[in-house]
Amino acid sequence: MRPNKVLLPFMTSILFILACIVGNPPRSNPPTMPTETQTVTPPPTRIAIPTPFPANLKATPIPLWVSDFADPIIAAVANRRPDFQDDFSLNRRWFNVMSGVVRPLYAEIHDGMLFLKLPEKTRDSILYNPEINHRNFVLTLDLRFNHDQPDDTVRFQFDQSPDQSIALDLSNNRNWKFQWGFQDNRQSMTGIYEHFPPEQIPVTIIMQGTQCAVYFNNDPLTYLSNCRASPPFQSHVWVASFRLLGNTGRAITVNFDNLKIWDLDKIPGLP
Repeated sequence: MRPNKVLLPFMTSILFILACIVGNPPRSNPPTMPTETQTVTPPPTRIAIPTPFPANLKATPIPLWVSDFADPIIAAVANRRPDFQDDFSLNRRWFNVMSGVVRPLYAEIHDGMLFLKLPEKTRDSILYNPEINHRNFVLTLDLRFNHDQPDDTVRFQFDQSPDQSIALDLSNNRNWKFQWGFQDNRQSMTGIYEHFPPEQIPVTIIMQGTQCAVYFNNDPLTYLSNCRASPPFQSHVWVASFRLLGNTGRAITVNFDNLKIWDLDKIPGLP
């Protein structure tokens, strides 16, 4: 019997496919080798720090005294050489007076800073330089509290007469106090400042005529149009002094750096 002409090619194709399958068996995938397991710790989730003030609170407006009084004076001394400056590489007649000590001591200076210390059980320590005796001036310096104790207080005092003075108190608990007038009729204003120890804090004090202004950390702190009624009278060997006040009996230490003073009486044209 002769094979069908149509079926023959179809069977030939089937046989060819079977031959290929037998000659080339399917390849199995190679076994999976174990890999080193690494534990990946996800980064910590950042928590948004709340702002201390409401978001809709308007920025504090700049006081008028800044533009009317302080800005012209600061502009006048900006490119002018200070009349007195000290980087505290040497002791340029800085003295320390403490209660219970008969004679002034040379102030402590090291590492390019001026140190004012209040020993234990001592209530007052005064630092002064006889060369700082200007009537109208701009004074700038950097202040740093060496210990983070809230009761530590630094006073910048400017004597007008034996019983009249101006004093700025800066405490390590972020309180400030500005006092002026006669001893039997002292007036004062108080407030709170921003302070992040142990960083140095720039302090600027301006006194011109009867007006006084203070900048703290380069921000306007306070102003008074009648802080003094008369020219300063040199009641001691100093007119300006830095003081440490303590009422806890603990030892206190602060340091000063980059002190500069401009004598405004030597600059013509100022109001």
